[in-house]
Amino acid sequence: MQEHDVAIFRGAALPSVVCGVLAIGVAALLGGAPGALSALLGAVVVLGCFGLGQWAVIALSRRNKDLFMAANLLGFVVKMAVLGILLVILGRSPLMADLDEQAFVYTALACVLVWLGGQIRAISKAKIPHVDPDETSGNT
Repeated sequence: MQEHDVAIFRGAALPSVVCGVLAIGVAALLGGAPGALSALLGAVVVLGCFGLGQWAVIALSRRNKDLFMAANLLGFVVKMAVLGILLVILGRSPLMADLDEQAFVYTALACVLVWLGGQIRAISKAKIPHVDPDETSGNT
């Protein structure tokens, strides 16, 4: 894994974890134990889905740099699809009957937005060259 990949991953994951912890605290204050468990579940689902997606993009782009953009686009679509499927499955499961749905939804939404914002910020601060100069050709 290259240094900028680690920086981008860290720049997205750390703020999202902080957001999840804050959301769990707020949900615990407002909804008690069911609110805290709902917020925890929402944060774990989003962080797991986005973390694994980012790891897959890093692994694929390490093997072939030309697939970086395609891997990111496909990774985003797959993350959203998996997240949507998980939300539908969890919404219909008896597990959510005892939990606070609003705490789950708002925590998941906040973690998604913070992850994307952190990723955008980390990418904009990373010093990644946009052009790889051809080493075989010379300007002579």
